[in-house]
Amino acid sequence: MSSKKAIQERRRKRQRQKNIIIWIMGVGVVLVVSAIVYAIISSNQVVIPELETYQQNELSGLGDPNAPVVIQEFSDFGCTHCADFGLETKKLLEKEFIDSGIVYLQFHSVGGLLGSAATLQAAEAAYCAGEQNNFWTFHDLVFTNQLNLFGNRAADNSKKLITYAEILNLDLEQFRTCLTDRTYQSLAANDESLARQNGITGTPSFLVNGVLLRGNQPIESFRLAIEEALAESGN
Repeated sequence: MSSKKAIQERRRKRQRQKNIIIWIMGVGVVLVVSAIVYAIISSNQVVIPELETYQQNELSGLGDPNAPVVIQEFSDFGCTHCADFGLETKKLLEKEFIDSGIVYLQFHSVGGLLGSAATLQAAEAAYCAGEQNNFWTFHDLVFTNQLNLFGNRAADNSKKLITYAEILNLDLEQFRTCLTDRTYQSLAANDESLARQNGITGTPSFLVNGVLLRGNQPIESFRLAIEEALAESGN
């Protein structure tokens, strides 16, 4: 091969290498941009669970307030075990004990005590939804979207929380004002105080007619606690 042809071949080889590098860089840019777009889209997506019609009483109660057994739930919206209870075990309690009038469930937030600013904000938002008789449906939305909502525990999630209110067809002006004014800040503080008084050091925790039950126990543990409470009360 002549020196001229050899030079041309080297140039063609270098050009092919450059083209490959440019192609790889282009693919890399596309992948990065796609990941960013996907993250943005995912962060704005809301997973909507099957929305139930709840027998809400007071601001965050479920069932008959005159039931012989009262379960006080101490929960944090950022707690995964609380989500497991709220979306699974609670539904079993509803079918077996709440709907039948045996148990009254009362929710208390300890987001500011054991959680974070973001989970405390979610609790106050849930109470705002409770003003419009939608505490428990809002509760389900928050727990269903827990990972998306609490990726940053210091974030202001007001826009997302207002989106949840919109999904539930709440009065948005009333909800927004309630959330912005922190109408239920004092109630959340009272929840935390009650938790401290009862030695709550983890979530979820429960008082079953005043008897402490720690953690997301299986339904069998709740059955036993409820039976003991009924026996103690003479029911």
